[in-house]
Amino acid sequence: MTPRLAVVHHRASDWVPAIREAVPNLDIRGWHPKDAMTADPDWLSTAEALFTWRFPDGFFARMPKLKWVQNAGAGVDHLLNHPELPPNIAVSRADGRFGEWMSRYVCGYLLYEAQEMEACREAQVAKKWLGNLLPERLHDKLALIVGFGRIGRHIGTALKVFGMKVYGFATADRADPDFQVHAVGRLPEYMSQARVLVVCAPSTSATKGMINAKILAYGNPGLTLINVGRGSQVVLPDMINALDNGKLGRAVLDVFPTEPLSHDEPIWSHPKVVITPHHSGPTVPEDLIQDMLPNLRAYAEGRPLVHVVDMAKGY
Repeated sequence: MTPRLAVVHHRASDWVPAIREAVPNLDIRGWHPKDAMTADPDWLSTAEALFTWRFPDGFFARMPKLKWVQNAGAGVDHLLNHPELPPNIAVSRADGRFGEWMSRYVCGYLLYEAQEMEACREAQVAKKWLGNLLPERLHDKLALIVGFGRIGRHIGTALKVFGMKVYGFATADRADPDFQVHAVGRLPEYMSQARVLVVCAPSTSATKGMINAKILAYGNPGLTLINVGRGSQVVLPDMINALDNGKLGRAVLDVFPTEPLSHDEPIWSHPKVVITPHHSGPTVPEDLIQDMLPNLRAYAEGRPLVHVVDMAKGY
């Protein structure tokens, strides 16, 4: 029997033909999450692979032969922590061109500040010529990147183009030919000097709540926090307190503990907070499929999967 891959995704109509074109020797069917529980039970009962991001409660029980879940993105915490995930299921992730997308996001918001674009816009509305307005010199200023894997490294490379000093932070100090990479426990040593703090770490028990009052107490009024990792990694009340007390100058948030962000969440109206709708690294088939191809082909041909998520580490 041709190996079967179930696709449960809000853009299943895009993903199914894209995967089918890339790996024609798979039997692929797809559903929007809201329709997944109406899927053909006989077909699902023999499918051993699932491509998904979000899926309805009870769906795993409809795939008793499931062996592999390919996540439609980089973060897998929502899968690993799911109470219905059967034991011994292989999980793989994909970040495609997230590094490129997120680099543009980080650079865009940092340059918005550095080039005084808000002041220029306000002056334009007032028809006022700001002849003495100078952009900020970013050369030699310090950028701290928490989570220094493929995505963090891409962001660091982009910030280096501006002449910034870039320090990466990971679980432990490590040698790197292009960057200083420190253990995340050393973050307080550099916060007082930093111009930007970028969070792009995987969501694990160790990273949950990592940007909190204790860390932000070492900050400074010129520091911009940009979170493209997970909302659970920044303690929002502590962040607001830091903004209000001069330990943080601005926060740009693309991720939140609960999404969509609640209408009554007070940070919507905070003057020093920028809110975006989790779009810094979009899931685009033409980008992610290249990451997924080795395992899609391995599954189709009955070979072992590669780069499977370490359940203990969470990435």
